[in-house]
Amino acid sequence: MSNDFDFNSIGKRLPYTTPDNYLDDIETQVLATIQADPTPANQQQQRHRHLYLWGSGLIAASVALLLVFKVIPYYQQKASFDAVEQAFANLSDTDQDYLIEVYQDDLFIND
Repeated sequence: MSNDFDFNSIGKRLPYTTPDNYLDDIETQVLATIQADPTPANQQQQRHRHLYLWGSGLIAASVALLLVFKVIPYYQQKASFDAVEQAFANLSDTDQDYLIEVYQDDLFIND
């Protein structure tokens, strides 16, 4: 490879050409395009997205308020004492002894 390459021998020619007065007319063309469509589709999409986000936020806030203030009733089935006795009777003797021991040592129940 030769290290004696001369960049000046290439010259300063540009490979691209533009039509005459292209840059003079570009401003007029852009302004004509903008004035032809005063409300671009992008602004309409942003408006629709904005309304969609507001709507979803309002729905989420409404559900959260309903849950916080317990307007939606929470139905919990309460087990009868008979069902608890039946479940305790189904346990093995070691499990029954363990539960009795735990309940006897519980600080909150045996105050």
